[in-house]
Amino acid sequence: MPDIGLEKEAMRRFWTARGPAWDRWADVVAVTAPRLNEPLITAALVKSGQKILDLASGAGEPALTISERIGPAGEVVASDLVTEMLEGARRRAKARGLANLRFEFADMEALPFPERSFDRVTCRFGIMFVPNARRALEEAQRVLVPGGRAAFMVWGPREDTTMFRIIVAAADRILGHDPQHDMSVIFRFAEPGSLASLFDRAGFVDVKEEDLHLSGSMPLGEPFWRPQVEMSLGTRLTNATAQKQRALEVAVEEAFAGEIQDGRYVLAAHARIVTGSAP
Repeated sequence: MPDIGLEKEAMRRFWTARGPAWDRWADVVAVTAPRLNEPLITAALVKSGQKILDLASGAGEPALTISERIGPAGEVVASDLVTEMLEGARRRAKARGLANLRFEFADMEALPFPERSFDRVTCRFGIMFVPNARRALEEAQRVLVPGGRAAFMVWGPREDTTMFRIIVAAADRILGHDPQHDMSVIFRFAEPGSLASLFDRAGFVDVKEEDLHLSGSMPLGEPFWRPQVEMSLGTRLTNATAQKQRALEVAVEEAFAGEIQDGRYVLAAHARIVTGSAP
């Protein structure tokens, strides 16, 4: 049973190193965000007027989308342990005129909110990094109203998601493995049932798990992988020599060439959504 993520200070370093790239590319990757946001929002049973806590909000999704969905009578709290990650989200919220969205520093293992504060808790690709994931889920349940619902999204196996399969392999081969920036934690809950069992142990009821298999394609001639390379590798990339950076780009491009079908890059992704209700 996976129950140990990154040590907390290591987690801060992991995301602080990636924050600038996430902010820089957030608007670009937001174009494809609905394919992940919509299933999570649907699973959470988000409705107009609710009060919703989004954990590990990072560059802003799905909190920005949810705040638009629930209307002025509702409220979304976007939270993160690394406050630098929220700066870009603040700017985007202001630009979109989202008055029902506020931002809070929050440690998922010790949420700074009273009991029964929220109707829903969402988390997209954040729980994997928490040192004590069960404690984080207990905290999520604590701040939910009775019958309130939590919906968490995690990645399936690395091999099932083209981007990760290629980028991680190329980075380890060209840059060398770096334990300070170990990406294996991203796939901490790749095994079916691993996160759902923690939901059960944290006291949630009506726990359900859903696999989400996505496929798509990209046109040739565009280095569409560049945002994901920079967001995934952070200072591991920027601290590399120019020669190694170029070698990595060539390795990634050559690997993606093997994914071409009918004149387009064909991509796959595998995510998993776990939901549960507070008793």
